[in-house]
Amino acid sequence: MPSISTRPLDDPEQASIAQATAWVNDVLHQGFKSDIRLTGRRGDIPTLHSLLSKGPFGTDAASELTVFGTVFGEILATEIPMSWVVLQDEHGSDFALQYRDLDIFVFPRDMILKRVERGEDVHRINLDVMLEEIRKTVQDDAQNVSKRVT
Repeated sequence: MPSISTRPLDDPEQASIAQATAWVNDVLHQGFKSDIRLTGRRGDIPTLHSLLSKGPFGTDAASELTVFGTVFGEILATEIPMSWVVLQDEHGSDFALQYRDLDIFVFPRDMILKRVERGEDVHRINLDVMLEEIRKTVQDDAQNVSKRVT
């Protein structure tokens, strides 16, 4: 069985999560003259849909999709709730969201990017549906883990 370990994000890693939100807020303010600011709650999803349909905003669309995935991760962290960690395994390390202290992980930073790479139209990605699918999967997995433990 592969070995995995997790640790909390350090200060620079936490700052990179905050920078993703700041970048999106800057796009809203500078690019669209909007007073809307992200809250890390489900109410941000319509704003993200709107921005995804209008982007990319620079020359690196893949990086932008990673930023939007990170911001979506902030919504997942609040709404499910989950905590950001760095997960390390035999393939390397990556930011993940962990549910409680269980081995249940979600990787939101590349979630949108991978869908686009598989050929999904970015305009058709429904973050509300993704949130509910992830919530259900996490809760089902948590029940299965607790049944094995008890």
